[in-house]
Amino acid sequence: MRVRRLAAGLILGIWLTAVAAVASAAAIEAVGKHTFLYLDKKEVWLTEDVRAVDKKDGTMFLYDRNGTQKMGFRNVDDARGFVGFYIRELKVEGEDAIRFWEIFATVGAHDKNCGYWLIAEENGQWRFEFTIEDLVAFGYTPLEWHLLRSNVTDGRYILTSSYEYLPEGAQFGYERKFAEDWKAELVWSEKTRSFLINPLPLG
Repeated sequence: MRVRRLAAGLILGIWLTAVAAVASAAAIEAVGKHTFLYLDKKEVWLTEDVRAVDKKDGTMFLYDRNGTQKMGFRNVDDARGFVGFYIRELKVEGEDAIRFWEIFATVGAHDKNCGYWLIAEENGQWRFEFTIEDLVAFGYTPLEWHLLRSNVTDGRYILTSSYEYLPEGAQFGYERKFAEDWKAELVWSEKTRSFLINPLPLG
């Protein structure tokens, strides 16, 4: 356990140094709202050449216009059903040749997070920028109950995790409240042409 903590601390230190060294971060813009695949909505064209298909077994796949499978996504909880996928396109200032997509997987009536991916497509080649496993070194705890969401405001791309609870005296689900338990900004470095993670204070 101590070795793991030291390794995580070392990784965090390296990333924080890298983030601090970024002279200028490119602005990030969300393209429209999230598309939600769940139950009766199992297939959608995100653009004229990218199609998302929910297989209804806890997995989702992206295909090109020719029907070629490009990427696959399985939820980390290994849930076999009732998993929803939120998908939204992102753009990075000055990177017109790259398309970015964020994908969240949730399970259950209260949208428990069970997956996160930030992917990129450039010149027909697809790659993962970040997955939920990459967030672990910065304090995020998968497999626990979290509501993970993103917010793109004033060119900044911020991930926020929260948990739900019943305040004192409450008895019913509609009375539940949410409290932030993790927060980070994903910063696009113009120098390295890659995303960096910058942990943020809560509150």
